[in-house]
Amino acid sequence: MGAVLNMLRTGDLVSPQYNCLPRFEKPPLLYWLVVGSSLLLGLNEFSARLVSGLSATGLVALTYLMARDLFSREVAFKAGLVLMTFPHLWVESRAVVPEMLNTFLAMLGLFLFLRGRFTLGWLSLALTFLTKGPVGVVLAVGIYTLWRRRLDFLEPKGVALFLLVGFSWYVAMFLQHGYEYFYRFFIYENLMRYTGERSTHPAPFYYYLPVIALGTLWYLPLYPKLFRSFRREWTPLLLWVLFVLLFFSLASNKLHHYILLAYPALALLLAHVTSDGYLRRTVVVSVGVLFLLLLALHLYEGQRFTPKAYPIVQNYLGPTHFYRAEDSALVFYSGKCVKTLQQPSQAQGLVVTKENYRESFPGCAELLRGREFDGLYLLLECKGHYLIR
Repeated sequence: MGAVLNMLRTGDLVSPQYNCLPRFEKPPLLYWLVVGSSLLLGLNEFSARLVSGLSATGLVALTYLMARDLFSREVAFKAGLVLMTFPHLWVESRAVVPEMLNTFLAMLGLFLFLRGRFTLGWLSLALTFLTKGPVGVVLAVGIYTLWRRRLDFLEPKGVALFLLVGFSWYVAMFLQHGYEYFYRFFIYENLMRYTGERSTHPAPFYYYLPVIALGTLWYLPLYPKLFRSFRREWTPLLLWVLFVLLFFSLASNKLHHYILLAYPALALLLAHVTSDGYLRRTVVVSVGVLFLLLLALHLYEGQRFTPKAYPIVQNYLGPTHFYRAEDSALVFYSGKCVKTLQQPSQAQGLVVTKENYRESFPGCAELLRGREFDGLYLLLECKGHYLIR
């Protein structure tokens, strides 16, 4: 959201800025789409989350169309409903992160490839490349190759379109920032994170097995039935799931939402073994759980750190620092740049940190505390008192 706000303020749609620094970590398509929705609906949480919500809706529609092409309308209808009732999809469909958009575009590229629409498929993968870099392209091409076992998708016109559209922004960034950008995004953020040379979210090899179990929670009792009744024509779908699972399991750094592209194939498989009665009960349970989650989120909002902290940070006349904690929403709502503090002994002004680092700041006054999804945050004031406007 900070990068979107900067684009709206400056009109610079080429070089994303976050927290007063160039934002090299992510390509711009999500930012561009949120800028568009914000111009139509105003810059708010709804317009920001709308892109992921529409991407999730599109993913369900593509799953339906693919199942209809491969099997029947009945299976397609079930597959769409199964996918809609995956709890993991509920979370990601409202998150302002590129994963949901990336999953939709990679799925669209795969769907078009399977229909023989290679030029349009490459255009979709070019947009995927502008959303999160090479990962979505690698997954879509890998799944198609395992499925069809041929390279007919390497159509010269489509590949040329991919290079023209997909690399256009990267060339502009390279011309503006030079090798620093190339190294930071392609080497540091992609290659080194995958191999583990840059360790940000380390996790064991089996990490995604419990993620998938929780993400498809209501259907866990049906997996034994799926294995017992497995048919040969479902093999491409199984290879799809296994390819995505293995690709991300081999990566040293892991995050739960990386696995999203496995869910359409799982929904297609589970649709064959989910009875009408089971599906009806699952939909009822899902609606009830969603209602309870909305109620819980409403109650949780009163305990959150960011809504309580950003007015103080916004009106504070001194510096503000993060120490081993970062709250991007605080940067956005306060409209201030928040630097990273390296040593607690250098703390001056406001410090945002987590509860387990409180002992590192014995001489600092605690102004408030509150919860975010990744822990308990503290707002401290250190070394001298600055006025608050």
